[in-house]
Amino acid sequence: MSEAGASPTRCMHLDMDTFFVSVERLMDPSLNGRPVVVGGTPFQRGVVAGCSREARRYGIHSAMPLRQAYELCPQAVFLHPNFTHYAEYSDRVSELLEDSVPVLEKASIDEFYLDISGCGRILGEEGNWSHRLKHSIMGELQLPLTYGIARNKLVAKVATNVGKRHGDMRVADGGEAPFLAPHHVRILPGVGEVMERDLLAMGMPRIGSIARLSIQLFTNMFGKHGRSLHEHSRGIDHSPVLPYRRQKTLGAEHTYMEDVLDPREMEATFKYLAQRVGRDLRERGFLTRTITVKLRYADFVTATKTLHCDYTNADHVLYRMAERIFRSLYTRRVRVRLLGISTSNLIEDYGQMFLFEEEEEKYDGLYAGLDEIRRRFGKHAITYGSVLEQRNGPSGRGPSGPQYAVSSMQ
Repeated sequence: MSEAGASPTRCMHLDMDTFFVSVERLMDPSLNGRPVVVGGTPFQRGVVAGCSREARRYGIHSAMPLRQAYELCPQAVFLHPNFTHYAEYSDRVSELLEDSVPVLEKASIDEFYLDISGCGRILGEEGNWSHRLKHSIMGELQLPLTYGIARNKLVAKVATNVGKRHGDMRVADGGEAPFLAPHHVRILPGVGEVMERDLLAMGMPRIGSIARLSIQLFTNMFGKHGRSLHEHSRGIDHSPVLPYRRQKTLGAEHTYMEDVLDPREMEATFKYLAQRVGRDLRERGFLTRTITVKLRYADFVTATKTLHCDYTNADHVLYRMAERIFRSLYTRRVRVRLLGISTSNLIEDYGQMFLFEEEEEKYDGLYAGLDEIRRRFGKHAITYGSVLEQRNGPSGRGPSGPQYAVSSMQ
């Protein structure tokens, strides 16, 4: 068996078929057999997050504008995404897989890599075991899936994509290049529209045509990406299966050096903590729907309260929720020693495509810009005016001032 972090000898890639639609159909069986589009109403500015095979027959695909999808198939059922249910079913798949293999990587909400090196001694013949695993998931969760097995992650993923048309596939060790050769270049992970267009212009529609030529040609054209392209065309991939560790909470708290009573100082602290937590959520690729505020008085009495909201990683939403919780939590006229914000019920942020309402799109761009400034110039490079006022005021005790300390709560 390969060690965690080492390139696996045998890798299984597993992809849940039309995952969002499959979950929706479990909740509403009347959707079975009908063209279904998940992403929102056709009159929103969003894009298709997922669609059924029936919808694909009309030319609809993921990332297509919803309005265009409606024009292609006005009779389709258009659904708003249900993050909560998707995350719950994804976690249930993760749990089943974690019980089956020693090393599991969760690549996305509906995509998994399994390091199955050496598992034959324990689980039995590879083909029989993988078939049993697939049908145990389908039997317990009623979710369809496709898998591919190969020497490495790249070829296993391609095998899965091919398997969606031809059935689950296993590629024997040493057979990677011959397996890839006849397929179109667009099936290779990492080949986007621009690179595909360049390769087609060079007369290279098939992966095998890349593998036959010198690596120098591709490094001259695409730089370091050219080297990866050439290696991938020959079925070479050294990326390891990364063990999946579920993040349960994310937050930050602040202990004042001197206990405070001024509501402006506490407001500034909440704004800074919301910034900190929001940035951490975005950098780690999470959304939250559960916010908890922690309050410790000067006499060490501690109080906490939790509220739920729509999934978010936006600073202004976290701050608004924290302020709302604090107003109901702060019931004593006693100085405050500590304030904290923590988030739970985290899910991976696969849903930015759902949030293209004008207001959300504006904030997405704003936070992307703020995060980039902080990455380049430091986390205190830009903040709220009220935070700066408290930092630079008479007490100098505000967030990021000389006496301010933030500790992470994992």
